[in-house]
Amino acid sequence: MLQQLVVRLEESGIKPSVQRIKIFEYFLEHENHPTAERIYQDLKSEVPTLSKATVYNTLGLFLEKGLIKYTRSERNEARYDLVDGGHGHFICKECHNIYDFPYQFSESYTGLDEFEIQSEEIVIKGICKECLRRK
Repeated sequence: MLQQLVVRLEESGIKPSVQRIKIFEYFLEHENHPTAERIYQDLKSEVPTLSKATVYNTLGLFLEKGLIKYTRSERNEARYDLVDGGHGHFICKECHNIYDFPYQFSESYTGLDEFEIQSEEIVIKGICKECLRRK
């Protein structure tokens, strides 16, 4: 698995380091749309040389290289997600969790003729089923 992570980073033009590998591995193991702070808190005991600056810089690099994307939560926090195919996000206005759901992206929309669409994101906001059950 480690070698696969290294290869994927290198194929994206990223020089692998212990910190970068661990942060990328975190995305593969967690689908919780973490904040930079959450990543730092979860990894700092495992990677003693990790700093918040390293997490932010690595996230910036991963964004630039297209490995991850970000969305804003109801609290206006930057939340990160691995780019792994077409899906949308449902953001719960009660618990602020972000849920993935399958979504088929399109490259053409009425009214955007002669426009070049380079990225697309769908975000739906409401109350998740767990919060509805608690009411």
